[in-house]
Amino acid sequence: MNLLTDDFISTTQGKISLKTLLTSDTNYQLQYAFDEIELAMLQMLSSLSTVVLKPSLDELIDYITNGLTADKYEQLLNKTELQWFEDNCFMRSAFPKGEKPADAPITKMLSGIECGTSADASGLFSDTSSAEIICSDCSHVLNYNLHMNIKGECFGPTGATGIRGGGAVSTLIAGKDLKTTILSNTIAIDFFDLYRDVGQTNNECMWQEHHAMTGDIYYAHKIGLPRGLFALAYHISFPVLDKTCICDVCGQSSSNSIKEFKRLKYKGSYGSTKNGRDGGAKWWPHPFTPTTQKDGEVFPVCARDQHWQSWQNFTAYVLQQETDKATSIPAFIVSQYQELNKKLKEGHANILIGGNVAVKGTIKGRLYDLYSMPSHWDKDLERVTKVIDSGLQVKDKLSQALNKIFGVGYDKNFVGGIKNTAINQYTSNAQQIIQQLLLDVDRKEARVLRKEALLALKNAAKSIYQEIMRKYQNDLPLFKALVKGEKILLAVEKIKS
Repeated sequence: MNLLTDDFISTTQGKISLKTLLTSDTNYQLQYAFDEIELAMLQMLSSLSTVVLKPSLDELIDYITNGLTADKYEQLLNKTELQWFEDNCFMRSAFPKGEKPADAPITKMLSGIECGTSADASGLFSDTSSAEIICSDCSHVLNYNLHMNIKGECFGPTGATGIRGGGAVSTLIAGKDLKTTILSNTIAIDFFDLYRDVGQTNNECMWQEHHAMTGDIYYAHKIGLPRGLFALAYHISFPVLDKTCICDVCGQSSSNSIKEFKRLKYKGSYGSTKNGRDGGAKWWPHPFTPTTQKDGEVFPVCARDQHWQSWQNFTAYVLQQETDKATSIPAFIVSQYQELNKKLKEGHANILIGGNVAVKGTIKGRLYDLYSMPSHWDKDLERVTKVIDSGLQVKDKLSQALNKIFGVGYDKNFVGGIKNTAINQYTSNAQQIIQQLLLDVDRKEARVLRKEALLALKNAAKSIYQEIMRKYQNDLPLFKALVKGEKILLAVEKIKS
């Protein structure tokens, strides 16, 4: 099976090939049991599309607007070294001689089910029986997910941190259908080269003979686009059993099966790690990764904890933002689509924010948030940012109001718990409110959207605060402090719409 020519993508209409997906007018939908794997599949397919199409920005606009023919795909395929995308080769570098790999059940490749056995790797969302056996087709997306999205700490001392860093948030463009989504996340070679502005790089994939990573530091300026899109952190293999199965990941029947995998981490460090940064590796600009620049260093954006909601940083995902402490930079794919959006005659795309919420080796939660965006990003983006700003302003007033309870003299952990619970409830409620409001982003002006956002978010904050006051109405010192704080909260009515 070859990932560029054969059927391996699981959809609601059966398995299809990348060629079928990109050249057909059928509205296919991915079919995987875990949203983590669906997100990884979108990333991997877009990267594979980049390897085959190698488009310029103008060519990519043409493919999105007019489609890609099967003949054109075949022409481009003839310029690609297919042998490196065979199923027994793709993203699988050979184990070094004399070193013994670690083996583990396939379950451990699904971070939400089982991350490991240490105290810091206990993020269990469901029983291990939920994913005990897979088909060989699904091994590729699990492998990709391991290298790009799963924190090395999830595997304890045998874990490795990949080129994107551990637990990085992913930003993707969501098109009107699966084909448009993959094309919209395909990298335009000329635009990426302009974005990077570096000299000669190694474009060979790391599993190709004589092209494995060596040395203690993996320098970003030496890593070309194809090499970086599929950069490895492990030597890995998947022993295939000649036994039929119903795959626990895609739900489809298969003539073969996989129950375990073997891995051995690479010994060097990317610029996504402290060792790499200290060694001068620098950050490799992965196209799907929003970043933060601080003190001359670049860090991937990660979800902070299980209470963190993506809307709080959403503006930074689409616009570069500077503060006294750091600069937030959108993922390259967002910058590319903003350029595409200026030239596309028609079409509409939204933004998908996804990733694991990882604390050390524990998966505390997941992000999989879709945000509606205006048809014309260049002139109507204010409609989105004003809604987000409204949420942050109301959150700030709620926080200021709750600070009054710290002056009562009670245990700081106790009153801190009251405040944290309230803020977490607000940010969770605001996530739903904001995503719902943005569904009207193309139908309503920025002023109207902000007015509606402020009304809904103010009511959410006041409702939470009033519930706290009712709960502690018999605790006189605490209640008096809450009454003082209420005056601050009511000042939200003065925020201009």
